[in-house]
Amino acid sequence: MPSPVLVHLTTVGSAFEGRVLAARLGADGILALVHGASEGPYPLPGPVEVVVDADQLEEARWLLEADELEPADEA
Repeated sequence: MPSPVLVHLTTVGSAFEGRVLAARLGADGILALVHGASEGPYPLPGPVEVVVDADQLEEARWLLEADELEPADEA
């Protein structure tokens, strides 16, 4: 199986946000990885990039839009 081609989906404000987003996408079967200065052996605060498999980019964008339109219920 060939390696996936990863493309930029979005940039978020922190590694935590990036990992939450990657987990959300992964729950729907979308390969997502987080890249940024906060993801190394000496993490720094700041924005991170979320990348996805190029074949799943449109589906990932659709999920992001759907989540923005229908936020989770706050208890």
